[in-house]
Amino acid sequence: MRDPFGLFQETISVSYANLLLEITHEYGIDAQTVLQDTGLVAAEMKQADAKMSAHQWSKLVVNALRLTENYRLGIEYGFKLRLTSHGALGFAFLSCADVESALSLCQQYFCTRIQNFTPAWHVDASFVYVYLDDVHPVKFGNTQQSDQLRYFLIESLLFGAIHFLTLFSQQMTENIVVFVDWAQSQDYEKVQLDPMQIHFNQPRNGFRFPKAYLSCKNPNSDQVAFQQAVLYCENDKVKLVKETTRDLQKSIKSELLYNSSNGYPTLALIAQRLNMSERTIKRHLQAQGTTFLQILAEVRFNEAKKLLQQQHYSIQDIAGLVGYEEATNFIRAFKKTFGETPSQYRKNYFSKPD
Repeated sequence: MRDPFGLFQETISVSYANLLLEITHEYGIDAQTVLQDTGLVAAEMKQADAKMSAHQWSKLVVNALRLTENYRLGIEYGFKLRLTSHGALGFAFLSCADVESALSLCQQYFCTRIQNFTPAWHVDASFVYVYLDDVHPVKFGNTQQSDQLRYFLIESLLFGAIHFLTLFSQQMTENIVVFVDWAQSQDYEKVQLDPMQIHFNQPRNGFRFPKAYLSCKNPNSDQVAFQQAVLYCENDKVKLVKETTRDLQKSIKSELLYNSSNGYPTLALIAQRLNMSERTIKRHLQAQGTTFLQILAEVRFNEAKKLLQQQHYSIQDIAGLVGYEEATNFIRAFKKTFGETPSQYRKNYFSKPD
């Protein structure tokens, strides 16, 4: 699986990159310098249908952060992000009825623009909470670069959403509290956010605002334009599901492997990450002559074999690592699959001549 998460597939609109180039230009940095080693060409980025990959976008962001030396650039980017950059989803936002409609739109169609994060929101007695959760870990270069890239992406999305919501009510900004899951750093002192507050070291990334703003009306609401935009959003989502279905087994294996550190994810969670229903996944897998449980077993036992090739792991350890509470159940299932016990497999592996 050379590219299991589609990091090198050109699926992201270059409108996001063009805005970043506009911002870095204000810092006195020319486009060619920011585009260095990204594989993006300035002339080609002017084409209406131009796309870039997640890997190219990551390189561009890392370049921009390094060149501007502003590691809070994501906040500036979010406040300058144009809704039209989001394509059909942006136009649906611009014409929707109220804040509640906007949040529902985001939860339903956010996946058509960005797949690395997923939004969620809920309401309690006093506040509306909007969360942005990681779908996959952000990895690029070393740990520091990966963290800086992740912070930029999260801040640009959170503050982009806040920027849009304040179009419904300017007063909302005075009552928004932002939550991030990393520690505070000195560079936040240079960012003018008053009266908005940021709370650090929180369990989830997101923001909250008073429940009263949920019913704020959109002064530019247009139900005909809204319905047309939603149709385009739905078409984009159908296209996304088709692309995911094409390599469904590979996608499921990737999800199982990438998110196995705290136990293998359930079918329900994988369905959510792939923007598909459990029923749809089951139907497509059945047509391909397999099931989720069969794929899970394949992933489990392939991992078990790799672990058995490392002598410092006991059979009990390996059973736990691949999701078995009892080693006896693991041994029985392994033998049923391969015709030999884990201990026999390990013995035979190490007895092979080099």
